[in-house]
Amino acid sequence: MSANSASRRRILSLWLPHLPIDRIRRRSSGAQVEFPQVVVAREHNALLLYAIDEMAVRAGLSVGLPLANARAICPELTVHDADEAADRRTLEDIADWCDRFTPLVALDPPHGLFLDITGCAHLFGGERALLRTLTSALTRQGFAVSAAIAATSVCARTLTRCVPGSIVADGEEADAVAPLPVSALGADEAIARGLRRAGLKTIGDVAARRRHEIAARFGVRFTTLLAHALGEGDAPISPRKLPPDYIVEKRFAEPVATESTIAITLSSLTAMLVSAMDRQGKGARRLE
Repeated sequence: MSANSASRRRILSLWLPHLPIDRIRRRSSGAQVEFPQVVVAREHNALLLYAIDEMAVRAGLSVGLPLANARAICPELTVHDADEAADRRTLEDIADWCDRFTPLVALDPPHGLFLDITGCAHLFGGERALLRTLTSALTRQGFAVSAAIAATSVCARTLTRCVPGSIVADGEEADAVAPLPVSALGADEAIARGLRRAGLKTIGDVAARRRHEIAARFGVRFTTLLAHALGEGDAPISPRKLPPDYIVEKRFAEPVATESTIAITLSSLTAMLVSAMDRQGKGARRLE
């Protein structure tokens, strides 16, 4: 039981676009990279590019390209086999590391995370400082990373992929995503292609149309996704670690340093906790 903030949630979306490549590079740290590196996965009896590094991007390669085509464009490639289980473990390790910023960290597969930083940012000097601290630390650890903050997870995720470093104030989500391409929403490629064929190239173009028209052609799921990107409601994230059943807290205007004050405060908090649990007939086996 804890007092909940009346303010809107603040979600930090974190994306590691080259996670498979970065994981492999960290494993072979110190080895000099001479040629573009790609990770391939088999799909429909064909080897397709699953992940690529910056050198491969500059060479004109893209994710989803058949390996044979990639070799025709860039004959000198270093090719690795995909290991989605290892990538997942690496993402979970990063999620564990992110617990230092907030206890509410959720996976955004395959290569992203959501951090609910509501009420946490001030502990790190504000949202801008928190964003900078987090991304800088991961960059030093050898990961390519981008991040953005908004009031909804979908808006933050959309910005992370197109305008990394963005921090959108509550109520400004629609303006922030309006100029972005419809593909940034993360909908099926068939939907993105259909929207482009209809002349709707940006999220703002789609938002300007009547919702029932969009729903009739592209489905309710897509219109819900669009609404969340515009800041109209949001899908809840699923933190990996559930919050405790009961929480009691006391806030101080100034730092507390004396043992006597700490002891008195702990005694007071214990009484509050016992009272809250007693009202519901609950007991405790572990307290932190």
